[in-house]
Parts: sequence; structure tokens; C-alpha cells
Amino acid sequence: MFKPSFKALLLIFLLAAALPAILRGQDVTVVATVDRTQLGLNEAFRLSVEISGRGAGDPKLPDMSQFAQLAETSSSQSIQFINGRMSSATTLHYTFLAQAAGTFEIGAVEVEVNGELVRSKPIRLEITPAGGATPQSGAQPGTAPPRNDPSLQGETGVFLKAELDRARVYQNEPVVMSYKIYMVRVVSSYRWVKQPSFAGFWVENFEIPRLPETRQEVINGQRYFVGEIKRTALFPQSTGKLTIEPMTIECEVQVPAQRRRARDIFESLFDDPFFARTARISVSSKPVELEVLPRPGNKPANFEGAVGNYSLKATVDRREAKTNEAITLKVTASGQGNIKTLSAPRLTFPSDFEVYDPKISEDVNRANNQISGSKTWEYVIVPRFPGEYEIEGLQWGYFDPRAKEYRVASTAPIALNISKGLGEVAVAGGGATKEDVRLLGQDIRFIVLTQTSFQEIGRRNYTQPWFAALIVLPLLGLAGALFYQRHQEKLVTNVAYARGRKATRVANKSLQAAKKFLQSNDGKQFYTEVQRALMGFLGNKLNVAEAGLVTEDIQKMLAEKNVAPAVASAYINCLHACDFQRFAPALSHGVEMKQFYDQAQSAIAQMEEAL
Repeated sequence: MFKPSFKALLLIFLLAAALPAILRGQDVTVVATVDRTQLGLNEAFRLSVEISGRGAGDPKLPDMSQFAQLAETSSSQSIQFINGRMSSATTLHYTFLAQAAGTFEIGAVEVEVNGELVRSKPIRLEITPAGGATPQSGAQPGTAPPRNDPSLQGETGVFLKAELDRARVYQNEPVVMSYKIYMVRVVSSYRWVKQPSFAGFWVENFEIPRLPETRQEVINGQRYFVGEIKRTALFPQSTGKLTIEPMTIECEVQVPAQRRRARDIFESLFDDPFFARTARISVSSKPVELEVLPRPGNKPANFEGAVGNYSLKATVDRREAKTNEAITLKVTASGQGNIKTLSAPRLTFPSDFEVYDPKISEDVNRANNQISGSKTWEYVIVPRFPGEYEIEGLQWGYFDPRAKEYRVASTAPIALNISKGLGEVAVAGGGATKEDVRLLGQDIRFIVLTQTSFQEIGRRNYTQPWFAALIVLPLLGLAGALFYQRHQEKLVTNVAYARGRKATRVANKSLQAAKKFLQSNDGKQFYTEVQRALMGFLGNKLNVAEAGLVTEDIQKMLAEKNVAPAVASAYINCLHACDFQRFAPALSHGVEMKQFYDQAQSAIAQMEEAL
């Protein structure tokens, strides 16, 4: 049987004695400090907020957007026993990146306690146009030295390298970007300071362990330990020479102690890495250029922008059904490439089928430096009339970059046998449509004469205006029915017509979503939704896939549609502004976003009139 020791009993007694003091609460104090008060532009500094006591809410930071951008947050907690009393403190660490040069003041940090505000003291911060800040007397003890530590002057023994697996690819063909850190000194930790925006690319990240595996590599006679810290698949969306921005990381590097006396018997002891101090340095990769080749011009009519190597499969859950029973059709594209941007193959259904918008699912596999997987479009179709039907085989074009040619994936036709369901009958007449279905028991009823009326002898009703109206109205109704029938058939059989009809409605839906993000001042999501509205409207109007649209193609297609240059230029400028704002730092404010919302809405309206 377990018997507690004397030390365990003593610890339990001390905790029990301190518990009432904890429950009574402590006076809350807020202390804000920075690891340095002078630094260079684009360098990182850490703001630490220590909150002592209980009952405090979350701290409210002052507005620092004028000169700094938040990059990382972390927290720690400590508990102390002093004179038999327990005290606790929570420290929140905020890492910022200096964005503007000058002298600034970090305002008071506010914490609400029982309806009252507790504030820290302001901090003065000086940011120089270039690096070269020195340690300040006001820096907190125990923090890492700044990046220009005197012991690291010259060669730091650490650098970052960005590599592409290929220097030349086709548009929308994947290229793998790898970031590797080369080390002579021991790097105890690292963190991201600035990552590339990858403007003009669709990005898929590979899984990389936080502690990367290292290998040895000799460069110019120097042996380095090399570890891969980031791997990304990039799909270029435009052609030409593209430049990938540098990436910056901040490392904690172990620095051996400097020797002060020769033949000191204790010197070798402090050369051990356990006693080495650390210094913080920033390293950046160099910009990388990529040449993106345009695809050949002999693309097939069923090409929707897919690049890679794919296969296509179409299946139904059953080939025999009754009228008004749902049938599920699944179309699956599998292979290697940009799975998420694949467009659905063009489908042609019998006119007597009701077809609903597809449910889309994706399965993306990121393994062996390749992006592969499948994308499935699941359609629900409802036959309205009995008979033998056939869903035509699919033809889906894609570009194979390895073979440097276009290829077509296809499926076999699918035959369906539809029988008449119970309790249903189709309306007689050769011009009936799929909507002309009536239930039994609603047939023509006998007319019962309840009252007899007489008219004047010799009266000619056909000379009256109402008689002519009775003759014309059925003709107008018949013409309207024929027009509506053709409209419905055209929506099913003509994809371009159907997309053009819904273009404005879909764009307005995206604009309404963007308006919600405008009200919440969420710039990133706002510009994403506006771009979705612009690209979706243009794709539907021109009957092209939005994923394959680039600026050059848009200009060419609008010119072929005889769109005025001013209208086309205003539309393309809105697209460029969305691309810039989505990948740039959050600099937009509410007024600017509202003006851009009105500008985008006007551009869509003008394009609607032009097309």
C-alpha cells in the first residue's frame, strides 16, 4: 500500500495553506517591456506584457500599425511562493517587425479588472533607416542580443537558400520551391519573420517537421549542416519572367565565449556548448527567377485550363429508374496537377431531365514532391418522362507538360432505362416539356349547369372588343409558353447561354459577401470576395474557366467582343488591385474599401452592358 513521504505531506500542507490567499485574489499589475529600444528598419523586436494577479481580462495593445506589424505571439506563466504566500504571473510575448523609420511611442497596454482599467507605462522606441542598433541600458536582462552582436561581425556561419527544382515550366505546371538553412554554428531555434507573398502563383505547401533532418554539404571547402525548413509547390498563373520574393527568418545562434587569457585551465570548461550564450540574427534568401512558358495555341475546344496528367471516370448509382426518381451521376478526374482548380467537364443531359448543381469534393495528396489526387462532381438528375435515354460520353481536354501536347480524357456513354412511376401521367401532346406533369385525380371535371341566361336575338358578339381580346390572349399565352420552353431547353443544352444568364446573379452574390467583410473591416477576405465576383462574372459571360484566366487572355477576349478599351481597362485595373491587396500587408481602411467596392460594382455593370 502506498504511504506518502514526509516531503509530500509538507507540500500538500503548504498548498492548502496558500489556497485561501489565492481565492481572495491579488492586486493586478501590468508591466510592459521591450527587448531593445533602438533597432533598424525591417528588424524584429519583442514586446512583453507581464500581468500579475487574478481576475484580469485579456490585454488591449495600443495601435502600432503606423510603425510595426505583428508577426508572432506566445505566452508563459510562473508561480512563486514568497513568505508562505503564492503569487502567479502571466507573460504575453508579441514579436513585431519594424515597418517605418523614426521615433515612436508604444502606448500604454490596458487590462480590465472588475470594470476598471489597469495600464502599463508607455515605451519610447527608435527605428533607424538601416540596421545597426546597439544594446541599450534599458534592455531587459536575460533577453537575446540584437542581430549585430559584435561576436557575429563578418561571417555568421548561417545562411538561407531558396531552390527551384526547375527553372522553366509551363503555365499552371507545378514547380517545387525548397528553402534550406545552411549552418556552421549551432542554431538552437528559428522563426519566420517575412514569408514571400507568392503573387501570381497558386500555392500548395508540403508537410515539413518543425525540427528538420540535417545532412552535411561542403561548399568552397567549408562543411555545412543543411536542413530543409519549407517546401512548397507553386503553380504559376501567368507567363513570362516571374520573380519570387526573398524569405527572412530569425535564428538563435550559439556563440562560443571569447578567450581573455592564454592557458587558462578553466577556459576549456566554458567552451562547452552548454555554457555558450546565444545571439539573434536575421538571414534572408535571395530572390529567385522562374521562366513560365505559354501553352501551345492548338488547344482543343474542350480544354478548360487543366495542366498535368489526368484520367476521367463517369458512373451512375443505377441505370434503371422510374420517373421523378433521383439518379446520382459522379464524374471524377484523377491524376497529378493542380487538383483544386480543375473545372468540371462539359456535360450534355437529355432535355427531359431535371439537373441540379453538382456537389464538389476534393482529395489532395502531397507526397513525394508531387501534388496529386482527385476531384469529384456529383450531379443529381431527375427524369420526368419514361423512355430510353443516353448521357453522352465526356470529352475533357488537358495539357501534358511532359509530352508538351494537349490530350483528351474521355468516358463512354451511359444508357438509362426510365419507366413510368405509379400515380403519375404525362400530359398528352407532342410539345410537352418536363414540367408538364399532372397527378391523377385532377382530370377534367363535369360542368353542372346551375343558372341559364339568355341573350338578345341578332347580337353579334364577335364584333365586340372583348371577343377579339379572347382570341388574341390564347395566342399570346401560347407564344409565351413556347418561348419559355425554348428558354428552359437552352439552359440545359447550351452551357454558354446558361452561364451568361446567371453571371450577374452570381457576381452580386459574391459582392454581397464582400460587403459583409467590408462592414467588419476584414480587408483580405473583402478583396478575395470582390475578385471572385469579377473573375466569376467574366468567366460566366465568356464561358471560360476562371482558373485559367490571365490578364493577356482577358484583354484579347474582350477585344474580340468589341468591348470599349476604357471599360476593359477599368475592369482589369480592379482585378490587379484585388491581387495586390490580397497578397500585400493589410494597409486598406474602410473608406478606401468602400470606394473600391463602388468601383468594382460599376465595372461589372459597364461590362454587363458591353457584353
